[in-house]
Amino acid sequence: MSYSFTLEAILAIGLNDAIGNKGTLPWHIPSELRLFKSITEGHTLIMGKNTFVSLPSLLSNRHHIILSNTMPVTDGVHIVPSMSAALNKADELHSEKVLLIGGVSVFHEALHECSVIHVSRVMLAPEADTFYAFNTLHHRIDESVCFRDPSTKVDIIYQKYKRII
Repeated sequence: MSYSFTLEAILAIGLNDAIGNKGTLPWHIPSELRLFKSITEGHTLIMGKNTFVSLPSLLSNRHHIILSNTMPVTDGVHIVPSMSAALNKADELHSEKVLLIGGVSVFHEALHECSVIHVSRVMLAPEADTFYAFNTLHHRIDESVCFRDPSTKVDIIYQKYKRII
């Protein structure tokens, strides 16, 4: 099926491929959170149930589509049982851009379909229980920017990948 939106993804990965710890991010880096907000604001987000539960609240000015067969009806979100249902719901919402934001099962299922992938490479190897090794086989780096978070002094390499295959 053809959709009217672009499908993208956004993720932050530690040096040890860490993406989560005990249901949250394994770090708190304000400038990386601002980057996430600037990329996702005004768009539709697709996520798994655990990713949704890890959010402090609904993210303003964004549609939330949650992949789950067990999550109860929740105000302000769309709960769907599959990735195809999530993509159909995003189309119904007249989304221009849809971003996969996690977790691992969401990335495994659809990351290869994304036209753009935003990756924050966090220069830490934190304690974690959730890991994801981003495979760049279908994408190439289109943009790369290094920056240091002023409050934590953690270096981040932001990389924007575009689909090549």
